[in-house]
Amino acid sequence: MQTNISIPKHQWAILASFAALLLISISCSSESEDQLPPPSTARCEDSDASLSADIIPILQQNCAVSGCHVAGTGRADFTVADNIIQFASAIRANTQSGTMPPSSSGKSLSAEQKELIFCWVNGGAKDN
Repeated sequence: MQTNISIPKHQWAILASFAALLLISISCSSESEDQLPPPSTARCEDSDASLSADIIPILQQNCAVSGCHVAGTGRADFTVADNIIQFASAIRANTQSGTMPPSSSGKSLSAEQKELIFCWVNGGAKDN
């Protein structure tokens, strides 16, 4: 014997809403935001990364090389300090992700160099 149960549309909507609410409540942590540790601000606390002493030498060695970030390539010219400052966020993003310098260039940045770039940009990408 086969039984067809007909549930009105409004009851389906209530059931779906309840299920969504249940999933959301299950996926949320039971800890309140007050109980979570604060985000780390110490990463660059002791950094004194300098454009002239740290960042320019890194970029000259790895980025401002023939065919890459120099005049006449159509890319930002990183032999010019103002361009480095202007593109600081992109430089940070691309070096942190490992897309720059590209592996095909044969160049790579050390973890320390990446950290200097990260901290210099997070510190305001100052002309220092």
